[in-house]
Amino acid sequence: MTSAEARLIQSGARDLGVVLGGEALQRLGRFLALLGVWNRRVRLTGERDPETVIRQHALDSLAAVPSIPGAGLVVDIGSGAGFPGIVLGCVRDDLELALIESRRRRASFLREAARTIPLPGVRVLEVRAEAAGERELAGRAAAAIARGLRLDAFLGLAVPLLAPGGVAIAMQTPRAAALAGKTGHDHGLSLTARHDYTLPGGGARSLLLFRRGEIAVS
Repeated sequence: MTSAEARLIQSGARDLGVVLGGEALQRLGRFLALLGVWNRRVRLTGERDPETVIRQHALDSLAAVPSIPGAGLVVDIGSGAGFPGIVLGCVRDDLELALIESRRRRASFLREAARTIPLPGVRVLEVRAEAAGERELAGRAAAAIARGLRLDAFLGLAVPLLAPGGVAIAMQTPRAAALAGKTGHDHGLSLTARHDYTLPGGGARSLLLFRRGEIAVS
């Protein structure tokens, strides 16, 4: 990672209320370098320019860090190129993380990333999220998170994974978040928090937190 890229990550993280220590920054650097190598032969992200990947993907993923529980299993549904799951692991290397990714090449990338960064608390499940919710992860997650799924689809997949008191964290556009309260209600969840933020370059994003049986935000 170049010094310019490191400054971009650090300044963007500060704007999101996230302080990156030296070791976390090094882990992120190793992850982004590996992603760059894989991106040249397997298209994991639509963008390949390192600074664009940082602005559009890494910093967006960092926005979820303050909402992650202090302990317990965190499940990233549809982890893809590791956003947000691998990024969360780089910042919180104490986390127990399960990355669900059904596509073989992406799952292979995630395994290599977890091994080489290294992130010993990460395991990769090469299964469909529906299958994970029916098997060993059912009812165990302190948090389930997704960045690239439609809100209704994500909540339907998250509910079977959540432990009592668990939180579903949806990373969405503000337009998709407009009906979040109703969508959560349809799945037996209450929207308990919404955090809107802007990425470098002006991209508007919303972080939505859902729980069972709590007072919804107005």
